[in-house]
Amino acid sequence: MEIVHFEPKHYEELLSFSKRVWPQKSEEYLKYRLFQIPEQIEDNRCNLLVINDDGKIIGCTMYIPTKARINGKEEKIFWGHDLFVEEQYRGAASLLLFIEMSKMKLSFGTGATNINLKIQKKLGTNFIGIEYHYFIFNIYFFKLLLTKLKLIGTPDPDKYSFPDKLKSNYKFIKISNVTELNIPNNGYWSDPSIKIDFVRDEHFLRNRFFENFLKYHFYKLEHDGGSELDECYFVVRPVIESGFPVLAVVDFRFDSTKPKQFKFILKAAAMLAKRNRIPLLTVRTSIKLNKLNLYPLIYRTGSKQHLSAPLTIKTDPRLLVTSADSDTDFIAL
Repeated sequence: MEIVHFEPKHYEELLSFSKRVWPQKSEEYLKYRLFQIPEQIEDNRCNLLVINDDGKIIGCTMYIPTKARINGKEEKIFWGHDLFVEEQYRGAASLLLFIEMSKMKLSFGTGATNINLKIQKKLGTNFIGIEYHYFIFNIYFFKLLLTKLKLIGTPDPDKYSFPDKLKSNYKFIKISNVTELNIPNNGYWSDPSIKIDFVRDEHFLRNRFFENFLKYHFYKLEHDGGSELDECYFVVRPVIESGFPVLAVVDFRFDSTKPKQFKFILKAAAMLAKRNRIPLLTVRTSIKLNKLNLYPLIYRTGSKQHLSAPLTIKTDPRLLVTSADSDTDFIAL
C-alpha cells in the first residue's frame, strides 16, 4: 500500500473510484476539478491517492489549488476536500494518508467528520475558526412543510427568474462575464485587517462562476459615487438540500470597512428567494451573526464546520470563508 500524487495515468481509475464512492458526482465534475480549476495544470498533482497492493485506488483526499494573501503576503494554498478511504482499508491506510496530508504546509480544510476531527487533533492539526450555517426565511416558508409531506414537488431551477437589476436603498446589477468586473487589488477585496484573504481574481471568478458546468447568478453592487473599482458582489445558485428547494449564497465579497454592505447582500439575496417563491435562503460563512436577526429574518443553525489551517497561522485570525472556498457548494449537485 502506498500514497501517491495524482498523475494523468491515474484518471480512469480515479473516475471509477469516484463513481463508486460518490455516485452523485459526475465525470464532468471530476474533469472540472482536475483540469479547469488549477491555474497551472501541474497543480493537480497535489491530490493524494491511496493505492493498494493490487494497484487499485482505495482512498484519496483531493485539493483545490488557489491563492491567498496571508498577513500581507500572497501564497499558493490548497483547500482539502473529498477525503475517503474504503472501510476495509481504514486504520493503517487512513493514518498513512493523514501523515502525508500533514506535509501539505499551506493546506486549508473544512467539513471534517467527528472521527477525522479527533484524528487530526491528535496529529496536531491547527484549527483557526468556524464556518457557520444560516437560514434566511420568507413568507413562503410554509412550502417546506408541504414539500416534506410530498404535497408539492420541487421546482425546476431553470424556471426561476433572476432579474438584471435589484434595487432598494442600494442597487445590484447582474453580470454574465468576469470582464464586467473592475477587480480590486489583484483579486484581494478585503482591507489589510483581514489577515487571511482568499483570492477572488479573474481566473478564480471566471472558472468558478462563469465557465463552470453549473449555473450561477452573479450580482455586483453598483459603484458608489463614481468609484472605479468594484467592492461588493454576491453569487447565488438554486439547489436541492435534503430534499428541499433552497437558494444558496455560494460566495460574496464586500468592503470590510463598510459592514452595511454585508446586510445589503443578505437583503438582496433574500429578495431573490422571495421573488421566486423559494422558501429558504442558505448561507455558509465564517462571519458570525447573532443567533436570530431581523430584516431579513436570519437564523444561525447549530451546524458548524471547523476550519483547519497550516501550523504557521495563529489561532482565530480575521478571515472570510464562503462555500466557494472548499467543495461545500458541490455537495448539493
